Amino acid sequence: MKKTLILICALVAMPMFHANVSAQDDSGRLIVAGSSDSKASLEIGTHMGFGYNFIKSNDFNPARGGEFFINIIKARLFPTENFGLELGVDYKTLGILSRDDAFYKDEKDLAHTMPYSQKYPGELSKNFSRLSSNTFSLPVLIKIEAGDFHLGVGAEGNLNLGGRVKDKFYKDDKKNKFVDKRVQFNRYTYNFIAVISYDGTGFYFKYYPKSSKLLPEGSVDFDLMTAGVIFDF
Repeated sequence: MKKTLILICALVAMPMFHANVSAQDDSGRLIVAGSSDSKASLEIGTHMGFGYNFIKSNDFNPARGGEFFINIIKARLFPTENFGLELGVDYKTLGILSRDDAFYKDEKDLAHTMPYSQKYPGELSKNFSRLSSNTFSLPVLIKIEAGDFHLGVGAEGNLNLGGRVKDKFYKDDKKNKFVDKRVQFNRYTYNFIAVISYDGTGFYFKYYPKSSKLLPEGSVDFDLMTAGVIFDF
């Protein structure tokens, strides 16, 4: 795991090897290599985003779910003033949620679902079951910038560190919580991404193709898209 993370950081930083060191850009963000007007720069912690997951499945009845991500490092390579390439490393947590069905893992740590009333018999209220992952993402975007208006399209590679199931419900007016860790996710996945923003605030959309499933074969199956908002620091 440590070797993988070191390799990720090295690949992102490599194009910046011959760049000049600078302090901050006009917005106050830290630039550790390059400058605000150079063709190449390396920045630390530039943005974060909150998304809503659109889930479709024949295996369970999905409810709302969401994702949160925060940028760790971002590299910008712009051969022209308005057109270039943006690479980054983000930390992301992604949640798949249901209120009618409950997630559980089998003896192989694969995720499945059953009716919530079957997993927790009795009178329950305000219940939900959430399957979530912790991920390092590597977005690669082709960017077009015109002043404060930015447009980017590209793909995102994901290194999934693992997942867990969290159930929460009320029984006899008492709050109950159950957490089951070490749920298997596919280690490497990818998705497509599009971002449009103005003056540091914008919207993004992510599509997870059928060829890149989050869960291994034999797990619960679902299709996933995410839409949300993104903010620069």
